[in-house]
Amino acid sequence: MHTTYTNRKRKSTTWAVLLLSGMLLLNMNTNTGYAAASTESLPKPAWTSSSLMLNEANTEKDVMIKNIYDVPSKNLVYVHASQPVTKTSSKTTLDWQLDSLQALDAKTGQLKWRTIFHEKSGPYTTYSNSVYASNGTAYVYMEYSDKSKKLYSFNTSGKTNWVKTVNSSANISLMDNGNLLVATSQGVQANGSVRSTLSLYDQKGKLLTEKTIAGTVLKAAQSRIVVDASKQVKSGNFWQPAANPKIEIYDISLNRLSFYQFPADANTQGDGGGEALAILDDGSVLMRANFETTGNRLMGFGSDGKLAWGRAIAGDAYIQTAGNGYAVLTGSKLELYTMKGKVTERMFKDAQPVLMHVDRTQDGQYQLDFAKTGYILDPQTLEDVHVYTVSVAVPSLERISTYMNDVIYSMKGEALSKYALKSSSAK
Repeated sequence: MHTTYTNRKRKSTTWAVLLLSGMLLLNMNTNTGYAAASTESLPKPAWTSSSLMLNEANTEKDVMIKNIYDVPSKNLVYVHASQPVTKTSSKTTLDWQLDSLQALDAKTGQLKWRTIFHEKSGPYTTYSNSVYASNGTAYVYMEYSDKSKKLYSFNTSGKTNWVKTVNSSANISLMDNGNLLVATSQGVQANGSVRSTLSLYDQKGKLLTEKTIAGTVLKAAQSRIVVDASKQVKSGNFWQPAANPKIEIYDISLNRLSFYQFPADANTQGDGGGEALAILDDGSVLMRANFETTGNRLMGFGSDGKLAWGRAIAGDAYIQTAGNGYAVLTGSKLELYTMKGKVTERMFKDAQPVLMHVDRTQDGQYQLDFAKTGYILDPQTLEDVHVYTVSVAVPSLERISTYMNDVIYSMKGEALSKYALKSSSAK
């Protein structure tokens, strides 16, 4: 692994972002029946960083932003970027990625440190993922062209806390007790079965517990792990997950709490936008399915892992969770629920169709970005925390960004910009 602190500018390079899933065309604005926050113009950037583009390899123009993560306690903001590199010689048998983790000073935008996951003469990256702890510890998983797989833990100074070799392809998840779950799998067997190994590590990299299970981890978060325990189905030369899986839910100690077999007429892969599978802070699980006879339903599994309810939702409904609640956006109506039932709703209207999405902010609120207006909403009431408008001078934030504590970090071109909103605590 090579680390460099230089930041050379590259000409005529555009950056493509990973669009957030489930973007919908809607007509929206604030319902006058709601207590609205004062609308503020999105300010000019407090700073814009130097180019974050790397030129250690002959990369394409398009670059994926894997993550932007703010660490206020350490005055840092991380950017995990992955630049696609086209096969250019017989020495590289695949297209590959040039991955970097860059840490910027949150007050000035200056580069503090940068790690590049590639040696000029060494193996190149073919897949990567990263998760972050609130104290600034960064966990980065890398797969390389020589079939090796590495898991790194970095501290806020850019030094490695520890590095581990992983034997099989893995997914990493940070649980609510600070432990890291590493789920590895050898792939689908000839009979369609899958076996996965669940390994829990503490912050120091010590293996706490490990368990091999039948199935594939679909999602792990908070204190729950959701597993598809069904055999996969052969389709041509490829294996496909079962449309009506058998779901098993495990707790943070890797004990199985429950299982649920979706009926034959259910399909859990498809309709709507947002989160098709989500885990709430209290360990409850939401899962979406389409039933041939009754249409889309949202299935709620309680903190004990057992099915608590199922209710009909529109096929084009957008689902987003935050805290112990979830929001359902259908047309111009945004509804807020907990596992116990509906809390409130609000309507949005606007004469001009706009491209929008609903997201969960880093600090656990809802964010809606429209063509000219953006909203940060309280996750327990849907009340406005911020309403901000854009202008020609400060264009729309329809790109990868993150919000935390009255601050928006957003990519523009090759650089990251910081936008400081008015303090919500002073309103």
